[in-house]
Amino acid sequence: MKPVYCFVHLSIQEFLAAVYMFHCYTNKDIEVLKQFLGTKWDNKNSEKSLDVFLSRVMDKSLKSKNGHLDLFVRFLHGLTLESNQKILGSLLGKAEITPEIIQRTVNSLKEKKTKIAPDRSINIFHCLIEMNDLSVSQEIQEFLRSENRSEKELSEIHCSALAYMLQMSEEVLEELDLKRYKTSLEGRLRLIPVEISLGELKLFCSVSSLTSCRLSETSCDSLVCALMSNPSHLTELDLSDNKLQDSGVKLLCNFLESPDCQLEALSLWECRLTGSSCHSLVLALKSNPSHLRELDMSNNNLKNYDVTALIILQKNPDYRLEMFRSVGGCY
Repeated sequence: MKPVYCFVHLSIQEFLAAVYMFHCYTNKDIEVLKQFLGTKWDNKNSEKSLDVFLSRVMDKSLKSKNGHLDLFVRFLHGLTLESNQKILGSLLGKAEITPEIIQRTVNSLKEKKTKIAPDRSINIFHCLIEMNDLSVSQEIQEFLRSENRSEKELSEIHCSALAYMLQMSEEVLEELDLKRYKTSLEGRLRLIPVEISLGELKLFCSVSSLTSCRLSETSCDSLVCALMSNPSHLTELDLSDNKLQDSGVKLLCNFLESPDCQLEALSLWECRLTGSSCHSLVLALKSNPSHLRELDMSNNNLKNYDVTALIILQKNPDYRLEMFRSVGGCY
């Protein structure tokens, strides 16, 4: 009988999968590659250089909704290192890995555009680290030491690296104000759902910069996931002037309903809300009445009858809501 080996730990399984896929690439196993990458990978693609193959695999991993390929794709990029090639050469097969191919791979990762959840984009930064490319990490460290942060423009990969460093920091930030970072819309979104301990989180933008830093229902979903994972420090949340709409506020209410939510002030000024958001907020506050003291819903598409239930709740001594701003002024 042949011996059978069982590798229970996920990381070992992912590493072996990466070794196998690298082996299939070097040995031009078209059927396996087509099964994994789709029918677009054919005999013509078998002659493509390694950077093209890695880029296709990265694209596939980013399309995964649950991130099940994240660790696998990190290992795959790590196998390009000369030290790993020397150790595993007999398993991986002979591949052409020149400095030019490595540089093209690094550039491809840095320039990768994604429409996935921002926290998933951090995996692109991890792939750079696996390739021993520390340029982005060093640039962000220099940025954090700089006194003129607002003048330096950050690329999307810089924002992923910054998000990771904030995520790993053991310090509690007193404030994170995304409008202070000069970056694109995608870059700003990559900074949002980091699982970090925040004292005050400001996620807002002025009308003049709305197109470069607006939040939507999708980014609100990512934000709520981050807040739910570490809710103990957040006391003030400013989401003013963002296109959250009722669907985004409904997601946010999942956090407000949590008994772990410590939020005391919430601003939803000009977020394109209707009476449906008022209803969601009333239900959330009834579920968790002990913390929220200030609520701003000014400049939304609300009528007097939409806010009636919130006004009644604000006047109820069983709730801590002291200030409510909306149509008609401050209550």
